[in-house]
Parts: sequence; structure tokens; C-alpha cells
Amino acid sequence: GIQRGGMGGRHAGLLGVEPARPRRALLSDTWLRVLVVGLGCAWLCTSLWLAWSLRRDPAGAASLRRSHEMTELSNEVLILRRQLASMVSDADEAAASGAGGTEPPPPPTDALGHADPAADTASRHPEFRLAMIVPWLGAELPRWFDLFVASCAGSAYLVDWLIFHEDAPIDVAAAPANVRYISLGPHGMGAHFGVQLARLTGEPNQTHTLVRLLQHAFATWPYAIVEYKPTYGDVFRDYLDGYTHWSYTDLDLVAGDLTAFVSRAELVELDILTFTFGDAVTHGRLYLRGQFAMHRLSAATSRLWLACEFLSASGGSGGGAGGGGGSGGLLHELRIKHARATRAQQRGEAFRPHFNSAEGCYSRVVATSPTLRVKYANRMIADFTSAPQVYVLLSGGGRRAAVRMCAGSEGDGTAGGLVGSPMRPTASSSAPASQRAACDPFAPPPPPPRASLLGNQRPVGALIPLVTHTNCSEWVEPRYRVCADVSGAWASELGADGAANGWNFFYLAGRWYRQRFTASHPAGLIEGALFHFQVWKRAYKRQGPQLAPIPPPGESAAFVLTKEGYRPLALRPAGGSSTGAGTGAYEYDEALASIDARLKAIERDGDHQPG
Repeated sequence: GIQRGGMGGRHAGLLGVEPARPRRALLSDTWLRVLVVGLGCAWLCTSLWLAWSLRRDPAGAASLRRSHEMTELSNEVLILRRQLASMVSDADEAAASGAGGTEPPPPPTDALGHADPAADTASRHPEFRLAMIVPWLGAELPRWFDLFVASCAGSAYLVDWLIFHEDAPIDVAAAPANVRYISLGPHGMGAHFGVQLARLTGEPNQTHTLVRLLQHAFATWPYAIVEYKPTYGDVFRDYLDGYTHWSYTDLDLVAGDLTAFVSRAELVELDILTFTFGDAVTHGRLYLRGQFAMHRLSAATSRLWLACEFLSASGGSGGGAGGGGGSGGLLHELRIKHARATRAQQRGEAFRPHFNSAEGCYSRVVATSPTLRVKYANRMIADFTSAPQVYVLLSGGGRRAAVRMCAGSEGDGTAGGLVGSPMRPTASSSAPASQRAACDPFAPPPPPPRASLLGNQRPVGALIPLVTHTNCSEWVEPRYRVCADVSGAWASELGADGAANGWNFFYLAGRWYRQRFTASHPAGLIEGALFHFQVWKRAYKRQGPQLAPIPPPGESAAFVLTKEGYRPLALRPAGGSSTGAGTGAYEYDEALASIDARLKAIERDGDHQPG
């Protein structure tokens, strides 16, 4: 026994005798066999049960097959997307190194998605909603406020206007359904901004100080509110439930039908869409406009403004284009203004602090954020490039809203930048007078909005790389300027449709592009999404009879705006003819215009005439 045990130890293997196995190993092998047999039985039973179930339920079998097919297709799509991303990355690297011509990222398409045709008859778009945010400071509203509010109704299918105020004297009952008035109470604007900015900048312990300083700033310089335009989407976030997009805007404008100027593709694919006056082409100005800068309500666009030093947390550099050394911040900026105002008051001097605008730091932050998709679209009219007369058609009675001017008027800004301005006939123009389109301010506006939202512009050709510099927009600090190089011949070339300045600009994946477009306007007219009267409002502010009364909501009306004011135009069918259901051809009442001009002349010269 001793000898056998010894050979079973070290030398049993050498003699070809199988060594004795420990009892623990034998038990392990037994349990392993049992486990394998059990798993096999379970698999067999499951397969038999599944086969029996599918034979009893053919619909379930078909559903399972479809599920498998969808899974396989999804995997194939995922693989293709990864391959496409890899190809785009390789192409970008090749383009950056000059290895060859590659296609730039695609711009928003013209017809994206498939909206429900039944939604075309709805009063609101079934998928998208844009909030235009306007905080108003002051006890009195601007004299043109009624016209502004009436014009907002024309975009009710897609747009709401949220007007925040401090118990201003507003006739809420006279407002269109898509205009919301929100009173924050006396000094409530400063309190609301102070609380929200303290939270957003991560300084809740400074809430009381921020509230006090902002209340003082808003009460002393109401214009100071423009500094905080980029923050509106976050400061008023509690009021934006149910909206997909938001934009800051102003009151010194009238709106056409914005639904005719925003496409579904832009709502889906862009992070930010801003409208320009055409000066992006004529002067190379690439900045977000204070009248319209539509942001997608998403994490990608939230709190971008924190990169600006004057809006950032105290002691921070802002972390972006606005950074300036790490010693500033929102609280520091407000304290400096308050201290200077106090010193000026003690000396009996007037003091107006410098205000930062969205045209500066914030525009630079957006234009240096490579993950954003931004479009600068030429779709607004402004008084400093417009014709002498601008026509506003208010919606109502089945008529669509429109903001338009005659394309062939002197001073229409063909050389100064407008929304796809058709070539203006001049003395050197070879076009005979018989071929020039007549200007009819009452030409039928665009058709009713559809859920597909095709917009009024169509791209022509591919995206073309754009060179930028910083030598434009002199009122903006040099470190914030973003300018397009428009020194090439392309900037002054007319498009195939005879339009000048027919270029839009894109910032995609950290690179700049330009693209030609063609716009749809009634013959002889230029239309804009908005009309901004930056200069004319100086006359509008003066007391006098220049501003006509506005009809109640839902009642159709038309006005002509000039630098002296605005007056009504008579809506009258031309010869009783009609161009379709709900729209008619209208003529300008020359007799009314003549009488109105004579009355203005009498009022102007009344002090010098006897009697």
C-alpha cells in the first residue's frame, strides 16, 4: 500500500500508470456534466416550445421575422452611417491639407421629411413653434406699437410673440391670439433677470446683489436690456414649454408672414438661423441680427452666452471669444457701471454707459463654435436700404400678410443690399420699359402656409468655401468681428434670375461657405420677412398726425410706411376682378394719397399761412 501510494505520487506518470484523482476533482467533473446536460435540455425545450407557438400563431411568426429584418436593416444603416462619417472625416482632412476638391457639408435641404397633408388646414403648425421674445422696459409703449402688434398676427401659424413688461399700459383685449403679454410687475424685470442669471452663472449667493444692480440699470437705462438678448432663451426658459425654437427680437419693426420665409429643413437641421439685410454681401458683415436670430431650443444652443466675459460668472474669463483675462464677469460689469453713474450724478453730469450687443461677443462665440450649424439668410428689409415707401398688408378677411416694396424705386438699395433685389432699371439698362414689371403693392401674397414649410428661397449650385477676415462692422470691437471677404467679382454678379446680392452664408462644422439662392417675389416687388425702421423711428417718436390708427385684430388693412410716418391705403378690388379664393387684386387709391399729401403740406406750413 505504501509502495503503490508512492508511485501514485511523483513516479506514477513515468511508469504509464494513471494516478489516483482526488475526491474533490471527481465531484467537480460530475457537476460540470450535469450543468451541460441541463443547459442542453433547456435549449431543446425552448426551441420546441417556440416552434410549437409559431405554428399556432402565424401572425406572431411574421412579426418576429419582420423584427429580425428591421434589426438587420438598422444594423446596416448604422454601419453605413459610420462609413459615411469616416468618409466625411477623411474628406475634411484631405481638404484641409489641400489634397484635392471635396464636397462641403450639405446645407439644409428644401423639402425634408413628410408632414401630414391634413395638417395644412390647421391654424397652428403641428410640429414646430417659434417664440419671439421681447422684454419691454418703460411706462409708455412706442407710438407705433399698435402697428407692430397687428403685424404679428400674420405669422400665427408658426410664431408666438412673448412680450414681457412691468405693468405697461397694454390693451390685452386688442391683441391677436398669438401675442402673449406677461407682466412681471413693478421692477420685476430686474428681479427676474437677477434671480435667473445668478442661478445660470452658478452664483446663487449673489442673487440679491444682481437683482439690485439690474433693477437700477433697467430703471436708469432701459436700453441696457439689449445686452442680455443672448440670455433670453435661458432666462425665460420657464415660459418656453411647448416651443421648439426661440428668437430675440425688437419692437421697431413690422412683420410679414414669417411662415413664408422659414423652411421646414431649416427648422430641423439648423441650430441657429438669422436674417440679414443683404449687407453680408455688400459689406461682409456676418453677425447675428437683433431682429431675428432663431435658436433651436436644445442643449447645443443653451448657455452659449456664458462664453462672453460681461455675462459670465464673476472672476471668470468667459471661456470663449469674450474672455478677457479672468477678472471680469457679469457682477463686475454691473458694479463698474453703477459706480460710474453714481460719480456722474454727484458731479451733475450726464452718463450713458457702453452697452454690449449681440452683434459683438455673442456673434463671435457662435461663429467659433465648430459643433453648430448656422445660416445667415438674406430675408429682411431695413429703412437704410429700402425704397422710399414700404407697404404693409395686415392679415384678415382671408388675406395673407406681407411686407413689400417696389423693386424699381430709387433708393431701393440694389447696390446697398436687399432681399434678392432684382436688377433695378437705370438709364443704362437695356430693358425696354414695356418689359419692366409694374409695381402693384396689392399683388396676391404667398399662398396659405403648409405644414411642409417650403420657404421662399431655393438654393442655386453647391456650397462654395468662403474666406473671412475682421475688417468690417466698425462699431463692433475688433476682437469680435467676423467678416466675409466680398472683394471678389462674385459679390457683384447678378444671378440667373437677374437678382443682385442673392447669396446666403453658412457656418457648418467650423467652416464658412456661401451659396447662391433665388427668391420668389411677386413681379415688380421685393418682399421681406420683417421691415426694420431703425432710422425712420426717430420721426415716428415725435408727436404729430403721422401715424394712422390700426383696425381691430382680424380686420384686413394696408399701410404705406415712409420716413415721415405711415398712413392707410384703401383696399378696393381693381375692376372687381379676383385672382382666386380669398385673394384679390387691389389698386392704390391715388386720390386718397393726393389728399393726404395736401393735408400734410397744409399742416407743415400752417404756422406761416394767414388764417
